[in-house]
Amino acid sequence: MNQLSPVESIHALGRFSGKPGLHRIRALCDALGNPQDRLKFIHIAGTNGKGSTATMLASVLQHAGYRTGLYTSPYLVTFHERIRVNGTIISDSDLSRLFEQVQAAASALTLHIGEFEFVTAIAFLYFLEQGCDIVVLETGLGGSYDATNIIAPPEAAIITSISLDHTAVLGNTVEEIAQTKAGIYKPGSIHITSNGQANTVYQQLKSCAPDLIIAPDAEIISADLSGSKFIWQGKTYQISLPGLYQVSNASTVLTTLQQLKTRGWHISEQAISAGLFSAYIPGRMQVCATNPCILLDGGHNPDGIRKLSSSVKSFNITGSIHLVIGMCKDKSIRDTVKEINFPAQKCYVTPLQNERTMDANELAALMHSICGDTVICQDCAAAIAQAKAQAAPDDLILICGSLYLVGEAEEVLRADRKRQNISL
Repeated sequence: MNQLSPVESIHALGRFSGKPGLHRIRALCDALGNPQDRLKFIHIAGTNGKGSTATMLASVLQHAGYRTGLYTSPYLVTFHERIRVNGTIISDSDLSRLFEQVQAAASALTLHIGEFEFVTAIAFLYFLEQGCDIVVLETGLGGSYDATNIIAPPEAAIITSISLDHTAVLGNTVEEIAQTKAGIYKPGSIHITSNGQANTVYQQLKSCAPDLIIAPDAEIISADLSGSKFIWQGKTYQISLPGLYQVSNASTVLTTLQQLKTRGWHISEQAISAGLFSAYIPGRMQVCATNPCILLDGGHNPDGIRKLSSSVKSFNITGSIHLVIGMCKDKSIRDTVKEINFPAQKCYVTPLQNERTMDANELAALMHSICGDTVICQDCAAAIAQAKAQAAPDDLILICGSLYLVGEAEEVLRADRKRQNISL
């Protein structure tokens, strides 16, 4: 039998390791000397926007001269993307070495360690080895019992936009989900949430953190596929991330940075402007080609698709829209599909190369109500090929519905660019 690689071995552990709780990650980190206790963190939870918020924060802190760790999930193309220091992903050799260390510690325990717990322990070790001044830490699922919540009170705890997702685990209402995510709020931290939440969500969060700070609104000056320019508290900023919703995420970032300064972090306006402008997030309104424009977005729940639809309409596309979509069966499919409110000329439905994929025939049946010309494709590559064959130069090919699909599409498009010797 062939020996599994570290990444294959990690995946084989399974997404869930048993009853929710921090006892497994505590036992594992205890066995590893509790590396998390020697690090400083910004902790981020939320349904949508936490990856973008985390990336923008890490970019600014790096520009401010701090050695910055970034822990996110899921990954799009390479597993190593989840663990970065100053923008550079963890190397094969470091991942393999730390995998052996964590595996040895896990093997000595009587508890079963799940995939996310295992990777989180690797990340803690790596960030400590790398001498990170601060780590921007994104939760995997929820808050209270998320493996990342083993950390001591962080410098700041942020909760981004909350909506219904993972209801089987987190709760059936946004208020229940908010309570779960508010588990990252701890005494001694700065507590922040994004603007635009439902009032009942604010009330729930404030009951957990009376000193809650709500990020102020920003005034949008312009927004298109190249990003947005906006005014926040009298100052003008520019981000390169397309999508109106990214301005709200940037407002949350600016609020956090403002508060970090009160705790002694030195972050200049130059670092803020440069960090926001240079922040790049693959799979979030990512322009991958032109003539026709190909746009990737990982929106996969009602709130995410609602924000995507609003942004697409604001771009004033002159041509037609061709929609490539694939989704996970454990999502709120019907509610998500209802939020697609831009006119798609044709829809290409594809299964995901993942065990969680929704049946393409079932998804196509739902998509017919959105787009009368809906076809089923064999896979992502076939869907993209068909869309490109049908699209005119001024059309938009939009690929969305799942981060897994976005990852598959990125690989397909990257191979296409390589064959054609095109850089973007």
